[in-house]
Amino acid sequence: MLEKAALPDCDALAQLARSAHSHPWSAGQYRDSLESGHQCWIFRTDQRAIAACCVVSRVFDEVEVLDVAVAPEWRRRGVGASLLQQIFSALPEDVARVLLEVRASNRPARALYHKLGFSEDGRRKNYYPKADGGREDALLMSLYR
Repeated sequence: MLEKAALPDCDALAQLARSAHSHPWSAGQYRDSLESGHQCWIFRTDQRAIAACCVVSRVFDEVEVLDVAVAPEWRRRGVGASLLQQIFSALPEDVARVLLEVRASNRPARALYHKLGFSEDGRRKNYYPKADGGREDALLMSLYR
């Protein structure tokens, strides 16, 4: 079930992020994001657990995807694709473009974004921190609607 997150969900969102990312958002970052007006969409299981989330920010006629997290046990089951498709189909008609950035090494996410119609527009060198202390490039992607 898709629904908008609220402040009481922030601890569970941070727990999801810890299971999904090497450099996860904290509960405080989710709280700050919601309080600043970003929308956070969550996909809940039948047992009401959060299986996936997506945070988006709108600026004029563009929406930027700030965070996507899918619990490891829900990956490769279409949850991420379904979540993003539902969010994108609910965007107002005056949204012309959806933007995001993704780790260059994140092949599953890149494949999903390509499947959804995104194209690669550029690269940010040494953008993401790596677990070994190094840095990794971010790929810039966009979807024109």
